[in-house]
Amino acid sequence: MTEPTSGRIATLTFSPALDVSTETDTVVPTRKLRCSELVEHPGGGGVNVARVATRLGASARAVVPLGGRTGSRVAELLQDELIEIEAIETVAPTRQSFSVTGRDSGDQYRFVMPAPVLSPGELDALIEATKRACAHADCLVVSGRTPPETPDDIFDTLVEMAGATPVIVDTSGPALQQALRSGATLVKPSASELGSIVGRELLTESEILDGVRSVAADSNVGHLVASIGSGGAFAVDAVGTTHRYRAPSVKVRSAIGAGDSMIAGIAVALCRGDDPIAAIAAGIAAGTAAVLTDGTDLCHATDAERLRPLVVVEPVD
Repeated sequence: MTEPTSGRIATLTFSPALDVSTETDTVVPTRKLRCSELVEHPGGGGVNVARVATRLGASARAVVPLGGRTGSRVAELLQDELIEIEAIETVAPTRQSFSVTGRDSGDQYRFVMPAPVLSPGELDALIEATKRACAHADCLVVSGRTPPETPDDIFDTLVEMAGATPVIVDTSGPALQQALRSGATLVKPSASELGSIVGRELLTESEILDGVRSVAADSNVGHLVASIGSGGAFAVDAVGTTHRYRAPSVKVRSAIGAGDSMIAGIAVALCRGDDPIAAIAAGIAAGTAAVLTDGTDLCHATDAERLRPLVVVEPVD
């Protein structure tokens, strides 16, 4: 981890997790699978963004609801990485997610548990904690799925609360459509999530481009960035200017955390004064760097810096 150089990032994670990963020779049904020692990491969208932002030289404060023994373990792991946290105690225990990699094929199997419901009091405390963190931040990142029964206007509330502070949102499901109406600075769906909004599968670059432009035209956000995995991303701003970002080609070891690393790269670059086009390119580099790591590990600054000049940015007519 590098010493903080510039940028203060606040993150909000509605559904953090204790991420555990392991390896086995092969994944087959019925047989006992002898696994390697478990590796634990604190997880969840905003948690991962805070971890990567710190690695990239920013300071980060993570607002998280935590409960039970898994919640205590997440807090311990974040403190081990010197991440500032503001934890809201919850009645329900923090969820756990699990991934297994088969050594024979390299295939990774990911098991994600459902998020616990936050009570109205817990949710109010979470919003107040975010308001405090945002008051001293250059950027607010809200990342991850929202729990069941979260109010429909939660993103409007957060954007209004942040005031002039840029707000980046990375979410999915019904919450994504709410985020697109919120006035956020940047929203990042995947191509498959974009497809769920337009009501059809987006398989080709042309289809993804049409989809992101269509959704951006109906949204109320500064930039809509559609990530397409190893292919990079398309980005459209509020006036329709479009860019295609091509990621460098690398050997994938684990895709876990690539999206969160991308968001962290964008946030850190915006905080240090990069324009949005350059910031999104920095995010592509960080997301690509994440796939070089094993299991539930995230990107490392040296890899992101090395890959940044290899990201190709092309204007699209």
